Amino acid sequence: MSLISFSDRNHEFATIYNFRDFGGYAGHDGRAVKTGRLFRSAHLATLSDDDRNAIGGLEIDLVVDLRHAPERTKQPSRFPDPAPHVHEYPDAPESLDAKVAPHEAFLEHKLYTAEDAHGYMMQSYTTRPHDAGFQKIFGDTLRFMARPESDNPAGVLVHCAAGKDRTGTLCALVQNVLGVSREDIMADYMMTLDAVDIDKIIGPAAEMFSKRYGRAIDAEAIWPMFGVYPEFLEAALDGMVDGSGNTETYVKEMLNISPDELERIKTRYLVS
Repeated sequence: MSLISFSDRNHEFATIYNFRDFGGYAGHDGRAVKTGRLFRSAHLATLSDDDRNAIGGLEIDLVVDLRHAPERTKQPSRFPDPAPHVHEYPDAPESLDAKVAPHEAFLEHKLYTAEDAHGYMMQSYTTRPHDAGFQKIFGDTLRFMARPESDNPAGVLVHCAAGKDRTGTLCALVQNVLGVSREDIMADYMMTLDAVDIDKIIGPAAEMFSKRYGRAIDAEAIWPMFGVYPEFLEAALDGMVDGSGNTETYVKEMLNISPDELERIKTRYLVS
C-alpha cells in the first residue's frame, strides 16, 4: 500500500497531466522508497511558466523522455530551470524519417474497434522490454541513478506522451529494483485513472482523430489507448521478471547494470 496519501503523491499542475511521485512504497527489507526523488508525468511541451518554475523547485536532475523522435519534434519539451540532464529514446536509424510515432500510425490506419486498440496495446507492452531502444534508455536511467560521483539520490522525472504506458513500464522496473511489491507496482500504474479524468478528454479526442483521419473514430474504440488495464503492465512485467518475481537477472544481463550499481541505487533511494 502507498505510504503517502494520493494528494501528497499527485501534483495538480495546470498545464501538465499525470504528474506524480512514484516513491513512497515499502521496498527491500520493509524500507520505504524515498519520496520527492522519483516522478512520472505526461509530456512537458505545454508547460506554463508557473508550472515550469514549480517543477524546477523539485530539483530534478534527469528527465527521461520515452517518446519517439516524431513526437519530440511535434511537441518539444519545455524544461525547468536549472536545465536537467535529458535522456531521449534512441530511435532506430531506419525509423528516423518516420512522420509519426508507431502508435499514431496504428491509430490512423488500423484502429477501428476497441479490440483492435486492446490488441495493439498488449503487443506494445509485451515487446517493450525486448526493444533495443527501450533497453538502452532503461539501462542509461539506472546507471544515472547509480552514478559513483554522487552519494545523493538524483531527482528523476520519467515521461512519455501521456505518462502511463512507456512511462509505466520504466517506473515499474525501477520500483521492482527497489523491492516494491507487484501489488503496489500495479496500484501505482492504475493510479492514472485517479490522476486523469479520461472520460472528460476521450470524447473530444475521438472527434479530433475523426477529423484528422477523415473517418469516424468513436471514444469506445480508442479507450484502451487512453486508459490503463492491469493486463497491459502484467505483460511488460512478465518480460522483465524471473521466476523469483524480481528483475535483477533482466537488469544485469539485458541492461548491463552491475551488482555494485544495483546496490548504490538501493542505498540511495531507500530510507535507511
